[in-house]
Amino acid sequence: MLKRHFLSYFALMLVSVVMLNGCLKKKETTAQVVQKPHVTVEKAVYKAYTERFNFPGRVDAVNTVTLKARVAGFLKERHFDEGDVVKKGQVLFTLEQEPFEAQIAEAAANLAKAKADAKNAKLNLDRALELRRTGNVSQSTVDAREAENSVAKAQVLQAQAALNLAKLDLGYTSIKAPFTGKIGLSIYSIGEYLPVNTTLATMVSYDPIYVLFSVSERELLLMQNAGVFNTNSDALAISLVMADDSIYRYSGQINFTDVVVDDSTDTVKLRAVFPNPTEQLISGQFVSVLMEYEAPDEKIVIPQAALMSSATSKYVYVVNSQGKVVNKPISVGTPQGENIVVLEGLEAGDQVIVSGLQKVRPGQEVIADLSRTAPDVDSRSGERKVMQNKTTQPVEK
Repeated sequence: MLKRHFLSYFALMLVSVVMLNGCLKKKETTAQVVQKPHVTVEKAVYKAYTERFNFPGRVDAVNTVTLKARVAGFLKERHFDEGDVVKKGQVLFTLEQEPFEAQIAEAAANLAKAKADAKNAKLNLDRALELRRTGNVSQSTVDAREAENSVAKAQVLQAQAALNLAKLDLGYTSIKAPFTGKIGLSIYSIGEYLPVNTTLATMVSYDPIYVLFSVSERELLLMQNAGVFNTNSDALAISLVMADDSIYRYSGQINFTDVVVDDSTDTVKLRAVFPNPTEQLISGQFVSVLMEYEAPDEKIVIPQAALMSSATSKYVYVVNSQGKVVNKPISVGTPQGENIVVLEGLEAGDQVIVSGLQKVRPGQEVIADLSRTAPDVDSRSGERKVMQNKTTQPVEK
């Protein structure tokens, strides 16, 4: 009887151990499934891509001049309002002219006297030469008359130069606009005495107008590869983004690339020219230069959030057909908002991890959830892609 109870107790204990072991194994299997991390992926697809470059720039006038008084005198009249648009050749300032007119009269009188002296010297020389032929005058006298004639001719030239200079000084009493543009402030009032080289005002041209900007050597190479400097191509649009994020209405074109790299900044200076008929652009203003191709190309574009970098390369994590994480080195182009262009390293259909990167490593099995913001159209094939809801199963490639 005791033996029978012992066997029953032993059988019960054995069943309990087997059941407990089964439960532990089930929990262990369940724990293994739960341990697979969830990541969010987007399929690499071709999208309409426009090559785009954006640089900070500064507006600069094509022509800038500081107007100065080239002769000393009293300011007689000012013929403009500050800030006006003035035309080329327009008189802007007039200095008192009477002293210069008197100098012209004096120089003219001196010229007349010099011409009379020269005429008399020529007559004396002719007489001396005639008398020399008859032997009634010495050679030394002839030589003296020739010297006097030469001196008289030189005095005529000197008097003529003085007259020309006096007329030039009179012309400087009218300060004219060297080009059509806008004129700034003038700090001098009518009647003030202006010494030579007194700064009167500053003028700038406004249409067309330059925009200067600098690009790094890397950006310059990208622009060259994109054909930015191909003057035979009309596909490149160059525009300006203003301080309020509005787009300037007129497009421009690059007309200068510096011939050297600035060794202090490793950048190259470029210049674009823009129409400015409405005077919206002002010299010294800061803008953004936006360069892009009008005809889009087909490129693989991924979110910048998926991009990782090492000391030597850039890479992304991709989930393969076995549900494992794979490290893929890539080369990238220019950023496109929140996205970036992939030039090499990815193929259409690759499942790129865009979220959960910090909790995975290459070779690890993961559960891939398709991003709800992923594009549902492949622009290369034009086929409609059906958006998938999140799933707990690995997504097949």
